[in-house]
Amino acid sequence: MFRVTNRMLYNNTLVNAFRHNENILKAQEQLSSGKRVNRPSDDPIGIGEIVTHKTRINRNEAYSSIAIKAENLMNSSDGLIGTANELAVRAKELALGQVGNLASAQTRAITAREIDQLIEQAMTIGNTQIGSDYIFGGRRTDTAPIDTNSGLYQGDGSELTAEINQNATVNISVLASDFLTSDMNVQLNSSTSVSLLNGGSGVAAGNFTITDRAGATGTVSVSAGDTIANVIAAINASAANVTASLSADNSGIRIQDNTSVASVTGPMIIAESGSTTASDLGILGSRNVQYLHGSDLNADAASATLLSDLFGGVGFTPGDIIVNNAGTSATVSFAGATTLGDMITSINATGIGATASINSAGNGISLTSASSATVAYAEDIGNGMTASLLGINGGSNLIGTLQKLSAALKANDTGAIGGLINVIDSNIDSIISARGDVGARVNRIVSSQAYLDRSTYDSQLMLNEVESADMAEVAVELSMLQTAYQATIASSASIVQPSLLDFLR
Repeated sequence: MFRVTNRMLYNNTLVNAFRHNENILKAQEQLSSGKRVNRPSDDPIGIGEIVTHKTRINRNEAYSSIAIKAENLMNSSDGLIGTANELAVRAKELALGQVGNLASAQTRAITAREIDQLIEQAMTIGNTQIGSDYIFGGRRTDTAPIDTNSGLYQGDGSELTAEINQNATVNISVLASDFLTSDMNVQLNSSTSVSLLNGGSGVAAGNFTITDRAGATGTVSVSAGDTIANVIAAINASAANVTASLSADNSGIRIQDNTSVASVTGPMIIAESGSTTASDLGILGSRNVQYLHGSDLNADAASATLLSDLFGGVGFTPGDIIVNNAGTSATVSFAGATTLGDMITSINATGIGATASINSAGNGISLTSASSATVAYAEDIGNGMTASLLGINGGSNLIGTLQKLSAALKANDTGAIGGLINVIDSNIDSIISARGDVGARVNRIVSSQAYLDRSTYDSQLMLNEVESADMAEVAVELSMLQTAYQATIASSASIVQPSLLDFLR
């Protein structure tokens, strides 16, 4: 017969009490937290589903936050573009009032002053800031997009983007060159001179060092007359184990660190050696990455610039335009043109006293009259966009058109005033188009937010199904556990009655 000792009775009583206490604690925890699963051991299989749902919810909330900021930015841009449209409409009204015989040189001079105010307002719109960032200059948020002296664009050609959902990216900025002024956005190629970079400011001659992630350091020298190809070759010939090339969008320099993962000891470091050369090339800094993507180098146009290198490398095939000056006009054909120089030559061959040249910002063409008494301007033929794209009025170049109109009013050039009315119409069309594009992007952002909200709601439902406790069921179970615990204590107390004194008698 098996002998049951007092020690066994005590141990069994403790085990039962502890087990009931543990179950009661677990039930109380579920009631207080509202969760069925509070730790992985509660449901090893369900915890995987819980982590998946929570990850999706957190990701959706992050994307939703980005989408809200993007929508706010786009809405602000939309309102400002609308204001620019009002400026253009007002300019047309003023031009219409000054083109007839009821106007005089005096009234036109007075009207010119209001047009100058409209120009100032347009520049203010273009240089709008949110916080410390300029919103219409693309990725160059630290520089005013519009030069307030010339009215020309000095931002870059790359828009800000935001990932509003997994693998879904949308442009969230508008360039001033889309509705206020022009930019031919010249892309780099291997023959681009460093003197044309950074809006014509060029690159300072000097040295900089490159240290790869394994610690090998090389020195790179750049001269004032170098081309992009020379710079890339110098980087690749240095003692650092790196390979330089043009970036995929041909806007800057890309450097690949060839160090094997096992040999990595630190970041890739590009440092100056007494000059601003690396900074001017957009590659200065220390980065713990294999690929360094330099900033947009904003190359200026030159006579030798290929038409295929314009507009970020998209290029364009020019159509015919009409150039007007001093009451005469000439149709200009660009058939066979391959460079900007070819187009400038064709315009200058009209013989009507209109001269074309690359503008001071290096991102468009300027058209001037040989006489201060007249204003030269250009028009597109039909649905063409050549004059607009070149920056010689029309299309997105509202500020340039207003400057022409102001000059025509001051010169009492009624022919130019009347002709510029049609040009303003093309400005209005471009502004409306830009605003429509903003609206389409806002709709996409809003649709993405709606999808994220629905996905979050569905994920929360599934999470609750796996993680949440049935409060009524847990409350009943807790009551049963407490009853069982009390019964165990009571029954054990009646069985385990002897004390130490019983054994000392």
